[in-house]
Order: sequence, then structure tokens, then C-alpha cells
Amino acid sequence: MIPVESRVFTSPVRMSGRTDYARMSDYSEGKWPVWVRLATIIGLSAGLWGAIIWAAVALFS
Repeated sequence: MIPVESRVFTSPVRMSGRTDYARMSDYSEGKWPVWVRLATIIGLSAGLWGAIIWAAVALFS
């Protein structure tokens, strides 16, 4: 027989809190922390807007 995990067919409501953390560690492996992702997005956005404003000032002045 093929071994089957017992929690595969269990509804998520019946799972314990520790099971959620164990399953989330499977999905979050290799991801950057949230603060790094936010800082990257904000930094890139600020750099893009800075470049747009700089280009507009350089063209029209």
C-alpha cells in the first residue's frame, strides 16, 4: 500500500494550531522576510518616481 498522510482528508477547521505553523513553514521556505519585501517595493517605487521627476525637470527646464 501507498502510505497516506492522515491529515490530507481532514477539514482545515479540525487541524490544530501547531499543524498550521508546520504547514506554513513548507510554503514560506525560500521567501524573504516581509519587511525586506516591503522595503524593496517601497525603495524601487521611490527610485522610479525620483527618476520620472528628475527626467521631467531635466526636459522642461
